[in-house]
Amino acid sequence: MIQSYMFFQLKFFDPSASDATISTQIGFMIGCKTAAHVCTGLIWGSLADHASIGRKCVLVTGLFATSLATLGYGFSETFKAAVAWQVLDGALNATLAMVRCMISELNPEKRYRVRALTLLPLCANIGSLLGSLIGGFLASATTRSSSGMTSQYPYAAPNICVAVIQALVGLAALFALEDTLHHNTTSMIRRDVATRPTETMAAQDLDETSALLPPSTPSTDTETRQPTYPSPSPALPFKKMWTPNVISTMLAHFIISGHLGTFASLWAVFLSMPVKLLRDQHPPVNFSGGLGMRPHSVGLALSAFGFAGIILQILVYPSVQERWGTIKVWRGALCVFPVVYLMAPFLALIASLGRSGEEAYGDADLKSPVLLWISLLFILILFVAGRTGVVPATSLLINDCTPHPSVRGTIHTTGVIVSNLSKAFFPPMAFAVLGYGLRIGIVGLGFWFVAALAVLSCVASLKVREGRNGEEGPA
Repeated sequence: MIQSYMFFQLKFFDPSASDATISTQIGFMIGCKTAAHVCTGLIWGSLADHASIGRKCVLVTGLFATSLATLGYGFSETFKAAVAWQVLDGALNATLAMVRCMISELNPEKRYRVRALTLLPLCANIGSLLGSLIGGFLASATTRSSSGMTSQYPYAAPNICVAVIQALVGLAALFALEDTLHHNTTSMIRRDVATRPTETMAAQDLDETSALLPPSTPSTDTETRQPTYPSPSPALPFKKMWTPNVISTMLAHFIISGHLGTFASLWAVFLSMPVKLLRDQHPPVNFSGGLGMRPHSVGLALSAFGFAGIILQILVYPSVQERWGTIKVWRGALCVFPVVYLMAPFLALIASLGRSGEEAYGDADLKSPVLLWISLLFILILFVAGRTGVVPATSLLINDCTPHPSVRGTIHTTGVIVSNLSKAFFPPMAFAVLGYGLRIGIVGLGFWFVAALAVLSCVASLKVREGRNGEEGPA
């Protein structure tokens, strides 16, 4: 949500800051938030796997903490205060890992687990659609007002709205959600008991003359016996959790999350940056500027991410995944991103081509805004098509690489930590490259840096294979 107006909010904090400075600040803020989560993520994962705490407690805590941090961010008056609230959000929020973990535990069969985990990016796309619209339009409405609280906190309204929604979701989870930690342990015990007779029978040499029922036993043994469940198998030691497939999956996830998250942030800033006049552009490399959109237009453009993702997630991904399988779809979709990142900055040339006046923002004086929006939507559809094939498959691969059910919460939390570590590492680098590119007149430099990461992710994916969800020992 905050991506819709982040550029303008930092401009509000310091009107004299240049576009290059704001780009660096955005990268720093994103890096601080994700670094905070990296520092606390394993703690939350261990608490989620602890019998006396569980998934639900960690999830509810994260929802209420995020609500508080979102509210505080909206009332920030300085860049330092905004960073502090983002750090608090990152340190106390483990909701994504818990949701993935609980969904996978509620759906132990793979065919149902695939469909269930596919719902996560679908819900994320819906959230992206609504969040971008809320952020863009509420921020635009309040910034046009010059009286009362809106003049002092022009970006508080969208944060208040989202904070209330998060608090309501937290209350719903607190009173209506059942913890899956004990459910998962009970399922493990029952599955172990149920499979033992089958394994014993399969080990015997049977023929057509063998009796289907065991020999009758003395009457003294016919008394009703209560089944005795074995105690749960001991938890897998932390050191043994790191199988080669877990390491390969996490490495690929590190690079993939890095370029996906970095491009989304670069894209939001690129949409907000002022347009440069055509006479100042020297393609194919030396060109600069952005698309000059206002917050409501940025919100519309970002919501297109969510809308396209919903359509592709419902109509395309299930049939493609069923036909080609998770790993093939995943690797094929990764090949889309280098093309997207190479093409994206050239939209600045289309915006400059249609600019007839000196105005830096808005599309009122564009000669052909339709051409710009068509080009923009083309880039969006390509990106969302790739993301639709990658995100649910990545969640499934992370879940299935679990070497033992006792460390599933830790594995999912590790996945989120790895994702956030990449977002703490790559966005500051990319925004620093973008800032340098803006100073020398090459806005595409930041995007092409991300394109190089996308190529690395394609290479890293070749070492990943589908695991067995901890059902048959280490994968």
